[in-house]
This record gives sequence, C-alpha cells and structure tokens, in this order.
Amino acid sequence: MNRRTFLGLLAAAPVALRLPLPGELEAAAQIERRGELYPLVGPYNYALKKNYRTVYRYLNAVDIGHAQLAEVLLTTRDEERAIHRIEHDTWDMVREMFLDPRKAPRLAPAEETIAPESTKVAWRLNQAFDWTHILHRQIYDILATDFPADRKHKYILEAYAWYRSEPRRAFPPKLKTHDLMEHQWFSQYWREKYPRFNGAIWAYHWYQLRLNEVMLEQNKPARDAAVAEATAEFRAMFEDPNLLPKHMPMAHTIAPRFLAEYPDIALCFDNLHSFHDIYNDILAHPKITDKESAVYNQLDTFLDPVQALETAPMRSLPPGLSREDHRRLNQLSHLEHMAMMVMSSSDEQGAFLRQPAAERVATVERLTPVIERTWPNFEKKHAEMGHAAHQHH
Repeated sequence: MNRRTFLGLLAAAPVALRLPLPGELEAAAQIERRGELYPLVGPYNYALKKNYRTVYRYLNAVDIGHAQLAEVLLTTRDEERAIHRIEHDTWDMVREMFLDPRKAPRLAPAEETIAPESTKVAWRLNQAFDWTHILHRQIYDILATDFPADRKHKYILEAYAWYRSEPRRAFPPKLKTHDLMEHQWFSQYWREKYPRFNGAIWAYHWYQLRLNEVMLEQNKPARDAAVAEATAEFRAMFEDPNLLPKHMPMAHTIAPRFLAEYPDIALCFDNLHSFHDIYNDILAHPKITDKESAVYNQLDTFLDPVQALETAPMRSLPPGLSREDHRRLNQLSHLEHMAMMVMSSSDEQGAFLRQPAAERVATVERLTPVIERTWPNFEKKHAEMGHAAHQHH
C-alpha cells in the first residue's frame, strides 16, 4: 500500500461506519484537499543547501519576496500605501538579503507564516505553486550532487514523474500562450504600478532558470564557477536596479540546454512564471473584487493540458551566451522580446540582440504584423495602452 492510499484510508476511517447523508457527497466533492505535499526522498536531498549555501539562502529570500508581495497586495486596501510598501519597504527588505546573503533565511520558509491571508484566497493555486516549487528545489538538489550524469538524469525523471502524479497541482508541459499573461483586459496592471518590484520578480525567474542551465555542467569546478557567475549577476541586479530584466525571462533564451534536455520541465517552469504575473495582476487590479474566482478561472485554463497553447516558433538562443549578452538580453523591452519570440531562426535572434537600439525599433515595426497574427489579443491591448506602454523604461 502506498503513502497516498494509506493516508486516504486513514482520513476516511471516522466516517466509514455509516452511509453519507443526502448532500454530503456533493459537499465533499467541493471541498478542496489541503493535505501537505512532499518531495521524493533520495540520496540527493539537501545537496543544494550543503554544496551551494548562498544559492540556497537566496532561494529562501525569493520565496519570502513572493509571499510578502501577495500578502501586501491582498491586505492593503489603499493602493498608494500598497505601492509604497512594496516598492520601498518590501524592496528594501529583499534587496538587503541579496546584497548580504547572511541576512537571508537559513531555512526555507513556510508561506503560511509569511502570508497567512493570501494563502487562504485560492488554496488550489497555493498548492500548485508549492508543488512546482518543490520540483524546482528537488532538481537543484539533484544537480548539486557529484553523481554521474546518467544517475542525475534518472533522478530528475523520477522527480518529474512524482510531480505529474498530482495532475490537479501540476503545471502542464506545453507552453501556454503569451496572450494569457500579456493581453487580457487586466494584464500588465501590476507592472505599471509596481515597476521596480516587478523587475525583482523577473530577476528571480532569471536566476532560477540560469541555475537550471549552469548546474547541468558535470565538471564540479566548472559548475561551481558558473553558479558563482550567475549568482554574482543576480546580485548585481539589486546593486544596480537598472540591470533588472525589462521582460519576463523564459527558458528558450535563458536556459536553452536545460530546455533541450528536459523540455517538459522547462516549459512547466515557464508556465509557473507566467502565472505569477497573472496572479499579481489579479491581486493588484482594483476592478477585480472576487479574487478567488478570477484566480481559479485562470488556473483552470492553465492546468488544462490542451487549452490556450503557444503558437509562436520560440527559437532557442545557443547555450553559452556571455554575461554581457545576458545583460543585453535582459534590457530588451517587452515588445522587443515578443519580436524575438516570432523570429524564424536563432541566428536572426542573435543578430537582433546585438543591434543598436534604433535598428531594433525598425525590426520590431517590421515584425509587428507577425506579432498581431500570433497573439490575437495583442492588437487590441496594444491600441488601448499605446506603444510606449509596451516599453519598460
């Protein structure tokens, strides 16, 4: 008998001695499962904490930043007050931890202790976030070991199979359309009102993807050096906020090797990051009063494996971009990044990345009809906001 079966029988035991009363089955079917979720137990558990302590602490700080953000957005009724708390107070708190990792938590925090109200709003989403973050951490642990490559590969596939065993909480392995994150009526409200902390969220996503990429390196000294470089670049974004990403990083540009080797997992992580933006928009937007319903409407679409899939070609950049190239890539505007998503080759993307700003503007204008065909809601959203609104200054 496996763990899930045993726990199910144990939970059912008190009511198994009588038949359910009328309506009880229907009511029970609507109750959200709130059981805890656990990673697989393996010889790699806690390897990241042991071998890359600064990275481990940074990821704990990332978790705090996400949770604190949601709590402030939900509980602070006055928008100006919420903006100040997030753009100044919460920003200062997480920035201090990234500039000095000794101030970051030594243990992974429980979100319910940091964000007790926001975790109640949409428990199914909280479980989906937690479950995918567990997979994130499990893969870092596996990659942080010195096990042979084939053994790591086996463990990663096992961890992902364990993740997929909870389909109601698992983001799908097919990329959802950019339209969902960018071109719904409420989209981009969060980043307009909270631009600096939005940049911090995108920096988190950049760092998480870069760790997936560089920790694939099997040679330990080379892996240690690559992790140190990615960590230093992440820290630099908080030393100089001008280096924060101007669009949401995605696996095809930030982690192309990881995407090639583990496409289902990489696209699952892209979907997770995209949903973080949607969630922030819902929490921040004052016209969305029923936050729970709005979140669940979006979540149902996201967790459906066949609805609203991406149709852009999404060519991957070659692995091994320099630190300078990554800085250049992060500074592309949202609209420039969308143009890169519809380019027909990696060579075209690479040339665009190194073009002067004026030439990139001309390229974006040339590709705008392709963008409009690829994302049907782009044109309407673009017209409503104006071209300048798509540029993250």
